[in-house]
Amino acid sequence: MEGLNYLNIEKPRIVMFCGKGGVGKTTCASATALHFARRGFKTLLLSTDPTPSLSDILEVDVKGRVTCIPGFNNFEAVELDYDLVVKKWIEKFGGEVYEVVSSFLPVDRGIIDYIAGAPGIDEEFALSYVLDFYKNGGYDIIVWDTAPAGGTISLISLQDKFYKHLGEATKLYIRVRKALDVLVKGRVKRDPLEIISNWEKLAQEVLDMLRSSKTHVIIVTIAEALGVRQTERIVKELKAFGLRIGKIIINYISLEEMCGCSFHKKRFEMQMKYLKILEEKFRDIGIAIVPQLPEEVRGLEAIGEVSRILFP
Repeated sequence: MEGLNYLNIEKPRIVMFCGKGGVGKTTCASATALHFARRGFKTLLLSTDPTPSLSDILEVDVKGRVTCIPGFNNFEAVELDYDLVVKKWIEKFGGEVYEVVSSFLPVDRGIIDYIAGAPGIDEEFALSYVLDFYKNGGYDIIVWDTAPAGGTISLISLQDKFYKHLGEATKLYIRVRKALDVLVKGRVKRDPLEIISNWEKLAQEVLDMLRSSKTHVIIVTIAEALGVRQTERIVKELKAFGLRIGKIIINYISLEEMCGCSFHKKRFEMQMKYLKILEEKFRDIGIAIVPQLPEEVRGLEAIGEVSRILFP
């Protein structure tokens, strides 16, 4: 099993780590980012998990701002601050939403600001911030620690629907434009069609980024029945959206030589059963194994141990 060495050959622009909560996504993402940074690539480690643990694992406060990791001049990290995302979204898009909606209905700007704070809006526009780093950050590689799988897949699904609905919105607006021009004459400063077209372009750029051949998804899971079922679902849904799955990491594996007690023997046997199932089901993708470590992974030295396992 070659771990993630194949990434060295293709040098992706984005490596997305996806999986259910608590399987070690952030640890594996940090180890991968450290690997590329040590090889001289300008690397950004980015977490969009609403309940992140990146600062704890790195032992560096990276919440809300891009922070250089001590000892490196080419390794930066950031946990997205969702309160800041909402604020920036309102500043960037709130006025445009008002222009479009007010072209249909005589609404107050306060209503638009209220809608902008609705649940899910912040996560939806987190994707546009990843796109900003992708386009403008000057990074060789972005290692992306995503939200737990359900949230990430919902996010991609929303983006896909958003893009499709924008096309329908344009058609609708064109059909009723003459009547609307009479109703709202003088109230609209910008052409709503131009605004909708810009949103459509942004949504398309996000989808292109996710589906690019330079974007690799690494799924992190565990060798248990729940891990098998969830991995099947994640693989199926990500493939349906056209994302490229590079490897599946099976984390927290108990090695046979770890302990001879009955507890560890039973756990080893259980994990080997599900590991075999995962290997057979995803032979076309490939499996990498990370053993259960005796201590928690915190700080660059411990992250480096995981990095050596993932990139042997």
